[in-house]
Amino acid sequence: MKKFLSIVGVISASLVLLVFCFVAYNYYKIKTGEWVKWDNQWYTREQLAEKFPPQVYDVEAKNTPEEVYTNFRQALLDNDLEKALSFIVEENREEYRQAFVDKVKLDTWVKKLPEEIVKENEYNNLASFDINYGTESKNSATFIKNKEGYWEIDRI
Repeated sequence: MKKFLSIVGVISASLVLLVFCFVAYNYYKIKTGEWVKWDNQWYTREQLAEKFPPQVYDVEAKNTPEEVYTNFRQALLDNDLEKALSFIVEENREEYRQAFVDKVKLDTWVKKLPEEIVKENEYNNLASFDINYGTESKNSATFIKNKEGYWEIDRI
């Protein structure tokens, strides 16, 4: 009976030591940033970088936000909605396509679009501009430079 109890004790102590080592290893990985919790899921650095690529990348601009806005506005004035949508980031195009369905609202909005926009700030691949509709409220347009170096409208 003593031999049985000593075997059970050694096995129990080994299991406790194993659990302690496992918890310590996980704690170390979390504290060193090897594992990151995002939206209630754990990711390694590599998995996180793959799922959420960096937003800041250094690429030379092939156009300017002002050019994009001017071309976008002109396409709307010419009633070329597909061309206008091509200046909007791909993730938001469908949303704007649906917004452009109401021709009366679209025409009213397009007529209010000023010829020029005023830069508020630009940081790396993001830019924000003020659109003056002649009202007291502030209206902004945001632009994103894609990885190929082309500025696109994110929100307007």
